[in-house]
Amino acid sequence: MPTLQTLRRKVKTIQNITHIVHSMETLSMVKIRALQDRSLRLKPYTEELNNILMELVKRLSNEYLNHPLVKERVVYKTGVLVFTSDLGFCGSYNLQIIETLKKFIGNKKSQNLVFYSVGSYAQRYLSSNNFNIRKKYIKFLEDTSFSNAKLLARDLLDDFLNYYIDELFVIYFDFINIAKQEVRIKKLLPLIPISLEEKKEEFFLFLPSLSEILDPLLMDIFETQIHQIMLDSAASEQAFRRFAMKRAHENAQKIYSKLLFQLNQLRQNQITRELLDITSSIEAMKEEVK
Repeated sequence: MPTLQTLRRKVKTIQNITHIVHSMETLSMVKIRALQDRSLRLKPYTEELNNILMELVKRLSNEYLNHPLVKERVVYKTGVLVFTSDLGFCGSYNLQIIETLKKFIGNKKSQNLVFYSVGSYAQRYLSSNNFNIRKKYIKFLEDTSFSNAKLLARDLLDDFLNYYIDELFVIYFDFINIAKQEVRIKKLLPLIPISLEEKKEEFFLFLPSLSEILDPLLMDIFETQIHQIMLDSAASEQAFRRFAMKRAHENAQKIYSKLLFQLNQLRQNQITRELLDITSSIEAMKEEVK
């Protein structure tokens, strides 16, 4: 049976843990609100850009349907961008990403895969399994600004345009709301694969020239997609962390209540024993006086 001192120490420890996990839960909630607002405000813009691109590409001539960011090519190397966290305490967030990644790899020839890992968990998994990691981005999601998204987008575009990879997929968590996040596998490059049968043989006069419109538009669409994915991933991670910390806080409170009950019970028993000793001593003294 634990001593009174041991129980007091345990109660103090659990009390400290309760304060810590509650603080982490509160911090995650603050971060979620900020990221959620940015993510949900960006989504309509991202969707509208995609609608514009789809409409524009349908109207392009053969010359511009061969744009390197639009045209499908023979696939020799497949790029895979994987978003995980750098920190723990986020429940099954990383586990679900890694499980999805394993299934994706199982459907591909691993020797033809090139990986871009965001977060230390993806990097550790890929390194331990000797996969080809092209670039590692550690603590990258600490900055979810558009300028940081552009840096990642340029790295990926450089490899695609220089034929280091022939297509690009991303595995990440799509942030739907604070209670729902889903793992997605999405093809990012080529941007819009359209077969020759699907195109419209129509010609338009573009002012300024079509190349001046198309190049920056395609670049903006890809950079915006990367930014959206970064925001969704960061918001989803915090949502998982908040839920994990909430469960940890609830469990810590249950343990605290249980230990406090044991402590009070032990103290009560100790006081009872002391009272019995005192009573017995008084009775003994009375007997001696007689």
